[in-house]
Amino acid sequence: MTISDEPAQAGVDAPQGDGPNVLEALQVYRAAEAAMRRRTGAAMGLGESDILALRFVLDNHAAGRVTAPKDITEYLGISSASTSVLLTRLERGGFVERRPSTVDRRSIEVVPTPAAEGDTGPMLAVANAQMADATQELTPEEAVVVTSFLSRMRETVDRIGHRGKDPS
Repeated sequence: MTISDEPAQAGVDAPQGDGPNVLEALQVYRAAEAAMRRRTGAAMGLGESDILALRFVLDNHAAGRVTAPKDITEYLGISSASTSVLLTRLERGGFVERRPSTVDRRSIEVVPTPAAEGDTGPMLAVANAQMADATQELTPEEAVVVTSFLSRMRETVDRIGHRGKDPS
């Protein structure tokens, strides 16, 4: 278990006080989300990195962005060799295709197959609907605070571990 999967320890990772421990709640949520990804991956016959990569490719595709293997390498923080092996697994499973880039024919882009969108779509749609239901209890003001906080946390974690970027 890594430190990021463990609840915050009093006096070490989290501020003390009478109020809710936001960092601990976030860490517990992250552990639950990772467990959900493992369950989803097991149901699809994929490992956690495979699921993360597939989700990344599907999200980029839905947003109209091209995904290159190097983008997956950077996103997952793995070597290009590991990315190649991962993409081969996803290709063999029928989830993605590698093809010449529409932008630069010398490079490769990774696109989800219709089967990937169909196979993952219903499973992810149910999960998204259940999570959307949980957000309906928030007031508009609370939703603004939560969204702002999560955006700041995403920006923070996106900077961690990237060469040449300030981790603070």
